[in-house]
Amino acid sequence: MKIVRAKIFGFGKWVDMEIEFPSEGPFIIFGENESGKSTFHQFILFMLFGMPPKQRKWYQPKTSSKMGGHLVMSDSEIGEFTIERFDHVKNGEATCMTATGEVYGEDWLRERLQGMNKDTFDSIFSFSALDLNGIKDMHEEELSDVLLSIGLTGSSNVYRVEKQLETRLGELFKPNGKNPTINQQLQLLQQLKKELAAIQQEEATYREKTIESQSLKDKLETLKNQQQELEKENKLLTKMRTAFPFLQEYKHLMSKRQAFQKSIDFPIHGVERLEKLKDSLRPLESEYAILRKNEDSYRRNLAEIDDQRLNQELIDELRTKLEQKQVYAKLIDKQQELQEVTAELKREISRELDELHIDLTQEELSEVSLPFYIEETWKQLKEDKERLAQETIRLEAEKRSLIEEEKYNYEQLEEKNAALLPETEITKIKQRLKQGKESIQLEAIYEANTQRKKSYALEKNKKIKQTNLYLITGIVIALLVSVSAIVLEQTFLFGLAAIIFLLSAGQNIFIKQNVKEMERVLNTPLEFESNTTLSEEEVLKLEQQLDDVEQIRNEMKQIQSDIQRQQVKFMQLEERERSLLEKEARLRQQFEEQYTSYPFLKNINSSYWLDYYHRLRKLLATHHEYEQHLRKLNEIGVELNQLEASIIFFVTKLDSDHSISAAIEAFVYIEKRLENEMELKQRQSHYMELMKEIEEKRLEIVERMNVHKREVAELLQAGHAQTEEEFYENAIYVADKAQFEKDVETNQRQLEVIFPDNRWESIIHEQLDELELSERQKELENNQHQNHKEIERTRALLAEVNAELNRLEGSEAYSQKMHQFELEKEKLNQLAKEWAIIKMEKEVLVETKQRYQTKYLSKVLEETTGFFSIITAGRYTTVLSPQGKQPFQVMSHDGVRYRVDELSHGTMNQLYVSLRLAISKVIAENHQLPFILDDAFVHFDELRVKRMMDVLQKIAIEQQMIMFSCKSDVVKACEELGISIFRLTGETETVKNTHFAISE
Repeated sequence: MKIVRAKIFGFGKWVDMEIEFPSEGPFIIFGENESGKSTFHQFILFMLFGMPPKQRKWYQPKTSSKMGGHLVMSDSEIGEFTIERFDHVKNGEATCMTATGEVYGEDWLRERLQGMNKDTFDSIFSFSALDLNGIKDMHEEELSDVLLSIGLTGSSNVYRVEKQLETRLGELFKPNGKNPTINQQLQLLQQLKKELAAIQQEEATYREKTIESQSLKDKLETLKNQQQELEKENKLLTKMRTAFPFLQEYKHLMSKRQAFQKSIDFPIHGVERLEKLKDSLRPLESEYAILRKNEDSYRRNLAEIDDQRLNQELIDELRTKLEQKQVYAKLIDKQQELQEVTAELKREISRELDELHIDLTQEELSEVSLPFYIEETWKQLKEDKERLAQETIRLEAEKRSLIEEEKYNYEQLEEKNAALLPETEITKIKQRLKQGKESIQLEAIYEANTQRKKSYALEKNKKIKQTNLYLITGIVIALLVSVSAIVLEQTFLFGLAAIIFLLSAGQNIFIKQNVKEMERVLNTPLEFESNTTLSEEEVLKLEQQLDDVEQIRNEMKQIQSDIQRQQVKFMQLEERERSLLEKEARLRQQFEEQYTSYPFLKNINSSYWLDYYHRLRKLLATHHEYEQHLRKLNEIGVELNQLEASIIFFVTKLDSDHSISAAIEAFVYIEKRLENEMELKQRQSHYMELMKEIEEKRLEIVERMNVHKREVAELLQAGHAQTEEEFYENAIYVADKAQFEKDVETNQRQLEVIFPDNRWESIIHEQLDELELSERQKELENNQHQNHKEIERTRALLAEVNAELNRLEGSEAYSQKMHQFELEKEKLNQLAKEWAIIKMEKEVLVETKQRYQTKYLSKVLEETTGFFSIITAGRYTTVLSPQGKQPFQVMSHDGVRYRVDELSHGTMNQLYVSLRLAISKVIAENHQLPFILDDAFVHFDELRVKRMMDVLQKIAIEQQMIMFSCKSDVVKACEELGISIFRLTGETETVKNTHFAISE
């Protein structure tokens, strides 16, 4: 495949330039610096492979709106075809037109290039002196690798890629390194593992705290039991101090019991009873009535107490409800703490909303959802909007430019049309010019005929003399041959003499007839009219008028063609406008979709959406935390309400007449009811004791009343008295003993009131001292106080332990740390995957190099040896490939081997050029593309430049060679070898309307 012609409409400094490429031999493009060589080189690459939009901007012409051109290629399979590529058409895509009129696109061109792209083309079919810069500073092994990599791919890119892969592998992982990414990731995972172990240790602490909590609860229960025992003992001591006088009196009475050991059956108050029997009955009856009345009163009081007292099941339930008071107090404290936190979060959310200035309330935040893809969506919308605005501006600029061009073309068309002669006048001029030319031709023929007659007269005499001379010579030769035949007696010589004579005579006759015929033709008279004769100046003037008319017509056709192209461009612009409007409508619809999903975005410029996105994500996280606290607060509120409702319902059910509106009031009410129950119980016990005492007294009075009736008869007998005096003595003794027993009984009843469980009977035998009892009670109260303090301290410790347990139970540190550990672990897996891929790529690259060396390197080195030997004039005869760690070597004509670093800088460059040419030649067997060199011989001397150009001339027989150069040595060598040179001027201004000729 070869380049036939290039036409640049606009590319960098080149505008309206056309270049013809020679069909054979190398094509040298010569020019000084800043003459446009590199720009023309880039134009060829742009036409073949295209160019990204940003890169195309660098080559936009300053004085033309067109950027692009035509490139005519010659292909051995399909013949010539034209590549057309413009920046503003199909975003720089190529349009290909064959000689048969078929039109293809970018894919067809890529197929013709056999999948070749710009980078591959630059690597194989193009190089410059800059490619040698990386080789200058390399050591032996690196230089060998670079040259071998060039042999593999056509450039030093493989070497750089291999080094980049090695560098990236080192950046990712080293067995003993700390800075590589994977090493750092491993260290981070180890640190996270330690932190997880610490958190797991905290979980072990949680179990210890649980055990400690249970131990404290057991201890607290034990202390409470001890406190109850101490309270019981304190109550006992209080009773003992209250009963101390009665106990002393009981002991005193017991000391008198010896005086009343004698038992006499003598009626009590026998004398008085005998005398006052009837008087005694009335007081007894009255006392009996009083006792009955008191007994009835006590029974009513007991009935009232029984009615007021609660059953034991209800009392137990009251105590259970009262125990919930502590739970209620803890819930109240937790509720207050959560209320403070939620209030602070609410203020923070409000501040953030005020700073954002968006139409969004706290209540609406819970409905806002920002999925993971919305950030990319907003970013894309922003870029689409900016891109659409830029396209609109460019479209308007192009439209204005087309309108101006169209207006200019119509003005030019009107001017040309006005300057054009009428058709009738043009017809007259053509007829007059035709007649004038005919008369001039006839005059010329007449003059030429006259001149021919004169010259023919001279020539006629000359020809007659010449033919007579030929006739005489022939006769003489024929006579001589005849004489020789007679002398030699050779008969065939007579025939030869006859042939010579006939030829001489025939030639004489033919020439004379020809002369006569020419005289007849020359003497034929010529006729022409002299009245239509025009002068040469008039003919030139008429021809100039017709040329002007034809030029105007051509210019009008060109203008009309330009107008048609502008109409096509207008249609293309309209199509782009429609496409732009559709894009704008789609973009507007996408914005409306976002406004529908997120109404608060309506008042926000889309360029700030991403900033708002990040702040909203943070705000939503805060709001989520706020809602979580609200849920916890609601849960506590529900629990409090349930507890409060349960307590209030219980109290209301217990006492419907009592109005309760708060749990605190219910707990106070329960405490009062329990206190009232204790008081009622004590009162009931007291009344029961009084009832017992009254019963005893009533029975006693009944007994006494019955006795009085028999007392008179039995009195003396009962008194065991023989005499009245003895009866009185017995009466006195019996009375004293009765008083003693009564005192004992009274004392016992008092003690039984104090000690209902008859505990006094065991206490009475103890040695009691009031001071000792007081000291014992003080000591007991002190023990109670110490025990109470220990209970409070234990409760405080239990509260701390429970608080720590609650903190550990509510902590998410372990799950968060585990989540972070898994994320970092996944990141490590990705890095390891990347390391494995790069490792595999490096191994594949090395294997590919080895395969290439086996398959192609020998052929490349063979071609390299040939080129290198020609360039160095046979000084070096062989190029040897690297073996192991040895670099490239070359062998001189005398058999001495040199390593590449032992060669001079110029020879090293010649070796590199030879290697690149060899690669191109080998690759060109499958890819027939032009080879482009850009100042590749800067370090060559004049002699080697000439040898190099000779090599290029031989290669150009099979492959098109294009070379850009600013060296005069190259021009000189090309002129000597007859190679085509294309010269560029050194002007920096834009080149317009130029068709360059090629010097040979």
